[in-house]
Amino acid sequence: KTKRLVSAVNDPRKLKSVGILGGTFDPPHWGHLRLAEHFCKILHLDHIIWMPAGQPWQKPETITPAKHRLAMSEYAIETLHDLFVDHHIYTKIEISTLEMARSGPSYAIDTAQEIRALYGKQTSITWLMGWDSWENLHTWKDWEKLTEQVHLAVTSRPSNSSKAFVEEHFSKHITTDPALLQLIPHGKVLLDQGLQNNLSSTRLRELLINQPSADELADAILPLVLECIHNQGLYR
Repeated sequence: KTKRLVSAVNDPRKLKSVGILGGTFDPPHWGHLRLAEHFCKILHLDHIIWMPAGQPWQKPETITPAKHRLAMSEYAIETLHDLFVDHHIYTKIEISTLEMARSGPSYAIDTAQEIRALYGKQTSITWLMGWDSWENLHTWKDWEKLTEQVHLAVTSRPSNSSKAFVEEHFSKHITTDPALLQLIPHGKVLLDQGLQNNLSSTRLRELLINQPSADELADAILPLVLECIHNQGLYR
């Protein structure tokens, strides 16, 4: 599913720019949309790829089946598109089933290599992530090689979190200037200070099991996604 708006960015120095927002999306929530909106704005992304994981190797086998996570993701990007229109963000939005179609566990490094091959050497590609993913990056397969394929863009550190272990390894790559990511294809790590996100799909699943009221979920889960959850009888 793809939506397209006309780009307003015409800087000749800027490379074509693509963002990857990967995750289990079990369920997708407002935090995912705020992260996508924030980085699309500051990185002037031409294209953002919403990438539901197929078989997340670090997640329990009890995750919601892929077909339901894909359906919830389709509703999520409908809301994201409307959000972009309201806020004058000119980014193409796409759901990719690349990881769901791949057999075996989903590894970010494999996805980064496939996206790089698809878009070529002269496209700026950035993997977008929250602080929790950044903190756990050292547990990912071949994590040290990610910047050979993509940039990394990370949301602000929560007030109760310490410096991430991976920061020392990437110390020469780290920047706070988003413009640098638009001028080269890969190799930078943007530690952004403009967005904090405390929402967690794990905590939301626990909340949903207790069958909360719609008001309790309004600030966390998108209405269309919540309707999908109820219609499919998920998280019971």
